Amino acid sequence: MKIKTLNGSLLTDGCSSLWPAINAPFLSLRGIPTAAVTGDRYQAIFKGILEGFDAITGCEVKDLYKFAHYLQSIDEDVPSELATLVRAFGKWVAFDYAGARNLFKTHIQVYPTDVQAIFFLHMLDFCTGRTAELKPLFNFCDGYMEESHPLYSFYLGIKAFVLCESGLFDESLVVGLEAVRRNPDNIYAIHAVAHALHEQGMWEEMRDFLEDTKEEWIRNPGMRMHVYWHLAITYRKLGNPEAAKMAFLEFYALKQDRFAKQDLDAVGFLWRLKLEDIDDHSFDEVWKELAILWSGSIGSSTSHFHNMHAAFAFAGANQPLLIEKMIAESDGFGVEPDTHQAGMDVMRAIACFARAEYAQCLRLLSCSQSLWPMLGGSRAQRELLSMTQVFCQTYLSMQSELERMLVNH
Repeated sequence: MKIKTLNGSLLTDGCSSLWPAINAPFLSLRGIPTAAVTGDRYQAIFKGILEGFDAITGCEVKDLYKFAHYLQSIDEDVPSELATLVRAFGKWVAFDYAGARNLFKTHIQVYPTDVQAIFFLHMLDFCTGRTAELKPLFNFCDGYMEESHPLYSFYLGIKAFVLCESGLFDESLVVGLEAVRRNPDNIYAIHAVAHALHEQGMWEEMRDFLEDTKEEWIRNPGMRMHVYWHLAITYRKLGNPEAAKMAFLEFYALKQDRFAKQDLDAVGFLWRLKLEDIDDHSFDEVWKELAILWSGSIGSSTSHFHNMHAAFAFAGANQPLLIEKMIAESDGFGVEPDTHQAGMDVMRAIACFARAEYAQCLRLLSCSQSLWPMLGGSRAQRELLSMTQVFCQTYLSMQSELERMLVNH
């Protein structure tokens, strides 16, 4: 049952009802308009929460502590729509991810149509390698969510991405396309559709979809680089390397500033090229720049998904010493134990790759493979690890065959 509050808003909408004007066009993900003006102190608190949330999804210790400081400044006089969320974020920044997850779920049990809160939980899961675990929650929320809800398209977009990460690619595509149909500006839904198409290898459909919707997604500062990454990969898969290279150069130029931490996609695309031709040096200067930019994450990140990309950047720049330094600085702080073990194995594997020790790289990747989802990110992004495996396997097979031929001759 949907219970009305005194001002007529739906209690089940939770924090999403506190500031409708800011929620309606987007979900917070580095996209709060600079001109956004809060109307009361609760909206001001909510804005601070949105800004802090955007920052901590980068998984940097400094941002987590800055947000913790902000949360401590919030007095106890907050509306019920925010109270449990403030506690949940308090657990998140204290690295108690299970506690944060439970509090987010507690809030959603009370406010099952609070799409913003669902997104908070979804991003916590994304950062900590539990994205698919959100799927059962939709069965509960579906019983309350109405198509007339102003954030229904965003709800479907989140659901589509979770379905994709759960391996339900066909269902994900249907839900994602419906979300885009309802709101063509919903970049999170566009991104979910791209992931569903990627997982099914529907490259022609991906190209057409992303080109047709480009006018919408290219305007979003928070996710346009990632969607462009999908388009660059698509052109590569379709055998159009020039279009792929142009797409890469265009999305790399979209960084907010030179030192903005938006290089996951650049690393992800260039590593694919390196695996296709290990002797190609056309992007050596970009690799050097990426290595410099990622060096700041050594010892400061709580995400082995980010550390994985940093390691690839260092390997691409032929700097295995930086990977070894990152391994030495990684003590598991802020990371769940199994995730830490998997992350360490992955970093060691990439260090081996950088030293051309492909047999050891393959062994380490194979040992940790079942734990890769715990690193965080998406299937498409973690695909770099399986592609690296294939490279090592192919290289070692070729070496073995060459040695056999030499013996026979």
